[in-house]
Amino acid sequence: MRSISLLFIFISFGAFSQNLFINPDFEMHSACPTNLGQFFLADGWSTPNTGTPDYFNDCSVSYDFGTEFNKKGGQIAHSGHAYIGIQFKNLHSNYFYEYIETKLKNPLDAGQLYCMSLFVSLGNSDCALKELGAVASQNVIRTNDPSRIDLPYIPLTGPGVLSDSTAWTCIRGTYKAKGGEQFITIGYFSEQNTFLRLQMDPKLDSTFFSAYYFIDDVTFSPVKTPADCFCIK
Repeated sequence: MRSISLLFIFISFGAFSQNLFINPDFEMHSACPTNLGQFFLADGWSTPNTGTPDYFNDCSVSYDFGTEFNKKGGQIAHSGHAYIGIQFKNLHSNYFYEYIETKLKNPLDAGQLYCMSLFVSLGNSDCALKELGAVASQNVIRTNDPSRIDLPYIPLTGPGVLSDSTAWTCIRGTYKAKGGEQFITIGYFSEQNTFLRLQMDPKLDSTFFSAYYFIDDVTFSPVKTPADCFCIK
């Protein structure tokens, strides 16, 4: 039994050590959050559009921007003391989608298969989504538009609709590199705009759809086959 446990620890450590994200759990930060929209406090993370993702960390002096309780509903961090929050809105086909972007430790190798995984938890939302996604690119993505970014993406899916607000859900997907990609952008890219209604507030316009997700512990690691792509709890 002891040898099996040690083998599992070794495998887990090996997978973590190959993670190409520099700040995968958002623990490294320049300051503690004091307001919404302060995603830039997480070291190495930016946004490709005009959206304003949120940063939550237990070091905040206000419960509003901590983890267990905050202005977006709250969730204990999957690990550590911090996570990012992103929102997707649709009102009368006017879209406001938030994304986060970072540079990898090393450019991707052509032909290599990679596993992308992360943990999500639904914050205060009227809707849920079936998937999120990620784009691997050689250069940074930039647009002065808050709408959906229309690019080929890696679908990140889990066991079903991403509607769990009490626990973290693992979502994942695989990507065969073209070679030279060194940036990853995370968000919602699907053309289908599949907002699934969870509840209807009678005060809201019936054409208003909004989904908000906390994100923690992102990984991007080389694998041999799609079967090797899994989340490390």
